[in-house]
Amino acid sequence: MQTDNEKGMELKEFLMKFGSRLSEKTTNHLSVVYDPLSAASTAMAEEYGGRIKGLLRRPFPVQEEIIKGIAVGLYMKGRERLFVCGEMGTGKTMIALSAAAVSAKPLRTLVVCPTHLVEKWIRETKLVIPGVQVCDLAVKNAISVLEMFRRTKGRPSVHEIYVISRERAKLGYGWRAAVMLKRGDPYCSVCGTRAMNEDYYLTVDQLEKKKYKCSVCKSPLWQADNKLKRFAPAEFIKRYLKGFFDLVILDEVHDYKAGSSLQGLAMGALLSAARKSLCLTGTLNGGYADDLFHLLFRLEPEEVKRAGFSHNEVTKWLETYGTLERVVKLDDEDNYYGRGRRKSQMTRKRPGVSPVVIGEYLLDKSCFVRLSDVIEGLPPYEENVVTVPLHEGEQGTHYKKLENSLKGAIKAYGTRSLSAMLQALLSYPDSCALYPECIEIKDKTGLVADTLTAPRLALAPVELLPKEIELVNLVRREKSESRKVLCYITFTGTRDIRPRLQKILEEAGFRVKSLDASVEPKKREAWIAKNTRDSDMLLVNPELVKTGLDLYEFPTVVFYQVGYNVFTLRQAARRSWRIGQTRPVRVFFFCYGKTMQETALTLVAKKLETALMVEGDLPEGLAEYTSSGESIVEEMGKALAEGGSYSGAEAAWAAFRKKEIEAQLSMNGGETVFTEKSDKIIGMNGSAVKTSVSENVVVKVTFLSDRKGRKQSVMEVSHGDLEKALAGKTAQFALF
Repeated sequence: MQTDNEKGMELKEFLMKFGSRLSEKTTNHLSVVYDPLSAASTAMAEEYGGRIKGLLRRPFPVQEEIIKGIAVGLYMKGRERLFVCGEMGTGKTMIALSAAAVSAKPLRTLVVCPTHLVEKWIRETKLVIPGVQVCDLAVKNAISVLEMFRRTKGRPSVHEIYVISRERAKLGYGWRAAVMLKRGDPYCSVCGTRAMNEDYYLTVDQLEKKKYKCSVCKSPLWQADNKLKRFAPAEFIKRYLKGFFDLVILDEVHDYKAGSSLQGLAMGALLSAARKSLCLTGTLNGGYADDLFHLLFRLEPEEVKRAGFSHNEVTKWLETYGTLERVVKLDDEDNYYGRGRRKSQMTRKRPGVSPVVIGEYLLDKSCFVRLSDVIEGLPPYEENVVTVPLHEGEQGTHYKKLENSLKGAIKAYGTRSLSAMLQALLSYPDSCALYPECIEIKDKTGLVADTLTAPRLALAPVELLPKEIELVNLVRREKSESRKVLCYITFTGTRDIRPRLQKILEEAGFRVKSLDASVEPKKREAWIAKNTRDSDMLLVNPELVKTGLDLYEFPTVVFYQVGYNVFTLRQAARRSWRIGQTRPVRVFFFCYGKTMQETALTLVAKKLETALMVEGDLPEGLAEYTSSGESIVEEMGKALAEGGSYSGAEAAWAAFRKKEIEAQLSMNGGETVFTEKSDKIIGMNGSAVKTSVSENVVVKVTFLSDRKGRKQSVMEVSHGDLEKALAGKTAQFALF
């Protein structure tokens, strides 16, 4: 039996108790490449400060120090592979371009980014670097252009920036399934094993759509298709332009984490062709330990090999730094000797990453920037949850029937169709005026065991659903203040409600535009600028604009539908709250009360709050998971099956926002010493500390009798009385 002293301590409790001492020890033992407060570092980076002043656009002070740090690492300290991990809106594009521009000699830089950001990178380059030459490689004849460079280009006399989309860079040969067919069923052509994926048989159609390997000999079940002859630009650069580029900038590098994806292979090819690289991301890790494995292996293969890992030892990496779950199933079976037990074992990865990975592989090659670091360059930001009750008539009745039917289906057939069930429950209250619901429930053999339906509502032409009424009222209020509205619609496939919403809003007197996926990614930014100039509102799926785009024209953001992807939600919510925005940003999350919509929104808030409390910051990808490791989908399924109570989205979101404000106002993720000078709160660097905390927030302050903190006293005061309480005292900011 364990005593109280022997019991384990939760990470949250450990950090609250020992966080200050842990932070102090970590700081004392770190050997930093560049310290803005160090005289030696300042002298080292003096030349870069002079070049930064020559840029066409001057970065913010925090951005400037990060640029100096990157420059010192790349050009003075011999660091060849660096990460810039920054929240969306912190200006990673500006930082990366400036870091390339402050080099002592002109560089030839290759930028690899998502297709819809190519135009942005080209535009930003011209606005930041004086006299730069820019080349767009996201074109169909990219190989011909590269071949011309191979023959004619010498060393650059001015900075040269080449921009290519990651989709274009990876685009190589076509492929097709390569198997033996026996009675129409596919078999591995090497060992003769029936093509399988885990515990189910594959069909030829499945093999034509996705690449699989043999479950026994691991041979690929595909081959090159000579009908489609292409050469991937990334492979061309690796073979024929090795050393041509001095620096490779990889934007949204977390998208290259897969082991055998074309994007991942293209990344490896480009890195091998250039000596230095700069990787940008807001989500370095997505919650699983192996998300980092292939990234690190491509960036620093020798370092990972020295640690004892080869390129195909993902499982070993997960066992060392991640979480593996082994599930053992015992089933009754009849055999010759009577009834017995059959045991099967399945191993699957679970969310969780050891902090050791950060210290061993990331800390020496990463710089981190948060929105709170550049908060002086941003206007106020607020988030609001709008909970709307279901209509007491048909809408509420049919939704409740559907929910009960799905609950019974889970008990009878398990959670194999859980994703379809959740999407139906999330979308039906909004789409019931246009589409009926039909969900196929599958049994353990994969066959359809039941079909559950919900009818389309027969509404009068002028009859609106409750959320539609609320949206019209909100747009009217925002228009009265000359504020444009960006409205996100999550389900735009078979349940697309944009045509109905657009008609309703236009009949109410608003000018509405809708961005469709048919608009080429590269042209989306230009399309938005051109088509929304005279509009009041833009309807769009958040997946189309969640990364990179600056939507300053829309200071009001409405999530009319909310899914359960935390990363998409947080990225999309910040599209207009970015450096360069001058108006206060308001974000509204709409949901129907006591439905799966409210459950999803509540769980998102709780996941974010849990991650914030445990990690002291918002790790966007990791925020999908609680400390127990359950995903939002699993918890939503549990809420549906067991009738769990996940109502109260407004309260849950308010609690999360409070924690987020605490994290943003704390500096360096820990404690900041303030002193009282001239009736103003002064920070450690002597500058006035800006706060935007509402008057009803209570502040916990630790008063120090001396600078070494040997004598302390703690009291809680309201924000309005903070300056009065601090008069004549030295205080340590502890917690809001």
